[in-house]
Amino acid sequence: MKTHLALAALSLLTVSTFAFAAPPSPMKAPNPIVRHRFTADPSARVFDGRLYVYTSHDRDDATGYDMIDWWLFSTDDMVTWKDHGAVFTLKDFAWAGKKAWAPDAIAYNGKYYLFLPTDQSKIGVAVSDKPYGPFVDAIGAPLIDNATMPEAGVEPIDPALLVDDDGTPWLYFGCRQPMVAKLDPSLTKLAGPLQQLVILNPSGEPVPQAMPGKDPQRPAGYGEGPSIFKREGCYYFVYSNGWATGTTLVYAMGKSPTGPFTFKGPVMFPVNCSTHHGMVGEFQDKWYIFYHTADLSGGNGYRRSVCVDELTFDQDGRIIPVKGTSGIQ
Repeated sequence: MKTHLALAALSLLTVSTFAFAAPPSPMKAPNPIVRHRFTADPSARVFDGRLYVYTSHDRDDATGYDMIDWWLFSTDDMVTWKDHGAVFTLKDFAWAGKKAWAPDAIAYNGKYYLFLPTDQSKIGVAVSDKPYGPFVDAIGAPLIDNATMPEAGVEPIDPALLVDDDGTPWLYFGCRQPMVAKLDPSLTKLAGPLQQLVILNPSGEPVPQAMPGKDPQRPAGYGEGPSIFKREGCYYFVYSNGWATGTTLVYAMGKSPTGPFTFKGPVMFPVNCSTHHGMVGEFQDKWYIFYHTADLSGGNGYRRSVCVDELTFDQDGRIIPVKGTSGIQ
């Protein structure tokens, strides 16, 4: 916490540029990459050659997941990061009330879209002409709302996006129940029904839902935090397998954006946080895993910090599990 307090004055700046001394390698800043505020649930996207990381924002005095806004950081070298400030808040959605949780972003048809979960039951869409905003509500109502769409599941959170090679946009989301739907080219409505995504064990049986406190016995179980990317013709579906000691980010692979996917194993070894939300992305010909830990707060899982480490694949396309690094002494 001493490092956090020493840099707290930076939080008064709307936009700042910061770098950390003596990075462990010339390739990136040490973890966590943001230290003057608490951040979580990274969505990493490359727009026009620059890397943008959209995050949720844990408050300094947080005692729960009561976030109220979403932040943005960007870099062109993985060492020096620019803080763009809060790019959207709960108040910018007239229909939202609480819980500004894990975001995702996408560029499509010349505009930039944020998909933002609120209230533990809804997903909204914001749009801008620039990746750093200003963003406005694109619909005036939630895109997903389980009050009117019971098929969305009991907790439709954690939106994730994929634009396939043919230009089709897909939306993924869900806690304990992974969902997928095709989006209309406007990105403001669905172009098909909500479908439950199928993840299979290598034996061919569906993986179970992850359960708090029981997850080490269910290594393939689906918890939350979906993310998807395509590499060399294969779709990789990354997700958290729960909320207990020993849980982490895992992945499954498939040949279609709608699955079925077959469980393959861990993306990374466990970190000191009861929640696991990450995203795999490629930047400047290297692959990275973006995730969060509680290292900066001394283990407080309500005050998390975004980290990034390089990720590699074996000759069969399998992910080589990553051991997270930390620059916190």
